[in-house]
Amino acid sequence: MDIAEAKLSFSSVEVEQFWSAVALREYAEANARWQDTHSQRYEISVPRLVLPEQGRLLNLWSRQGGAIPFIRRRFPKIDLENAEISKVMLEQARANFPLEKFVYCDLQNIPWPDESFDAVLSLEMLEHSPAPQNILNEISRVLKKGGQLVLTCPSLLSEMHLWFADRLLGNHGEGPHRFPSVSEVKNRIERVGLELVSHRATLFWPLEQGSLGRRINHWFEPKLQWFPACEFGIRQLYEAKKT
Repeated sequence: MDIAEAKLSFSSVEVEQFWSAVALREYAEANARWQDTHSQRYEISVPRLVLPEQGRLLNLWSRQGGAIPFIRRRFPKIDLENAEISKVMLEQARANFPLEKFVYCDLQNIPWPDESFDAVLSLEMLEHSPAPQNILNEISRVLKKGGQLVLTCPSLLSEMHLWFADRLLGNHGEGPHRFPSVSEVKNRIERVGLELVSHRATLFWPLEQGSLGRRINHWFEPKLQWFPACEFGIRQLYEAKKT
């Protein structure tokens, strides 16, 4: 365990308990209020995936299955495995998508053999893992040679947006987490032997709903692509390959 991980003060059990409680209360309703902002993660990440027609994809932290329709529209024939830490969300996702496969995962270890997948999609997972370096090692382990990781994660400065959203706009909260800096995520990806192919900062303004929010983000996004301005992007998109 590295120094940054040693400073984390939460466990997989605490993460599971928080998201299971949220799933029973306001998760779906809060995301509906923030629909454009919530769905943006799928819209920017799934098109980055490159898979054989019948390839294998791991959707790492699938929650209630929100990414599945986006994945299936693009890749109807792939073998899709969905990994989730919340037992409540697992059951909700199984009810929503009875033909799909769901497996419990503690966000520290991945329960599949080496070189099992052509790609891993990981959306807003890394900041909630009690062992971020270990879970990236696990992602590298289960990827085939030449396999692809597409990952989104909030930036370090997103804490101020979270405070605003939780207190003023009725967000569901993030529970146990630690938002990493862009340089930290890039460093962690490289340390596990993955080659960073691209990185993009998105969403300067958290409210995508309505034309004003979209215009603000459209104007700011090109300006977020330079360090250190990228840290002001609420959502960061990383693409890496196993060489």
